[in-house]
Amino acid sequence: MTTLTLSGTVSLLHNNLACSTSGWVATIHNSVNDPGGSRILLNKLGAPSKDGPEVIQAMSIRYIDLPSGPVLVVSSTNGTQIYNEDATALLFFVPINDLAADTDKLKHHQGTCLVPHLQHIVVGTSKGSLMLVQATAPDFMALPECLPSQTDLECSGVADVCFCASTNQVVSAHSNGELRVWTVSELAPYENAHVVPAVGQAPVRVAALGARLLVAYGPGTICLFDAASYELQVEISAHARWVTAVDIREDLGFVASVGEDTALNVWTVDAGTGQVALQHTSVVTDKLLTGVAMFGSEVLVSSYDSCDLCRVGL
Repeated sequence: MTTLTLSGTVSLLHNNLACSTSGWVATIHNSVNDPGGSRILLNKLGAPSKDGPEVIQAMSIRYIDLPSGPVLVVSSTNGTQIYNEDATALLFFVPINDLAADTDKLKHHQGTCLVPHLQHIVVGTSKGSLMLVQATAPDFMALPECLPSQTDLECSGVADVCFCASTNQVVSAHSNGELRVWTVSELAPYENAHVVPAVGQAPVRVAALGARLLVAYGPGTICLFDAASYELQVEISAHARWVTAVDIREDLGFVASVGEDTALNVWTVDAGTGQVALQHTSVVTDKLLTGVAMFGSEVLVSSYDSCDLCRVGL
């Protein structure tokens, strides 16, 4: 294992590490005492690290692959900023549009995914809705907001979102554990067609794995659901303590997870049978791990309050 040094310390944030297809890595430093000190930390693997733009209490960070190249999507209590790959240019901004007078609820955006055939960037919100951005190069354009279906109870905030190609649907995981299924449409908004009751608490990540849907829950489990019926197929006791980050390689069936137990686990999921096998496990460092990203033949891991980015070979 080797390490590289970032330009600042990494904050305690779920999935606090993103890696582009060309090797740019990005993570968040949220400063509590100095709001102006919150910023994106960037590194091009093999090159010196640098500070990126300032942010206001970031909630999620992720690279999205567009035909024109990767873009970095940072969601926060200020809205969502879409940058070019090395964050030297702001391409588009989606502001917070929650006008409710509820002062007890932190208004924010969190989680993002791409609907490739429509070139829609999807962003989750704290009121349970989805914001859409038409990302056809060279222009970006905001589309109508997608509202959750009406229920007796208020919809909880979005923790993460993903696009499932096998069903042509977007799935949002919400802080109360429920999953919401959205029918995509070129003429937005999307329709919230179905609500899957919670089977776990505090989802950290939702991601498509071919004909299956992966949901990682904070208390330590990773679940695989049938992407069409949402029937629970597999439940993995992945970590002894809180799961903090998960990354997937859908093309290879690889799943990498880290948690408060300081462990990195890499799993493979057989596309045909759904059988899960543990391919790698190691204690990366004696620190609370906050982010994980697979790149080539290695796994990158970030740690809370640390400048070190660990590179673990597989």
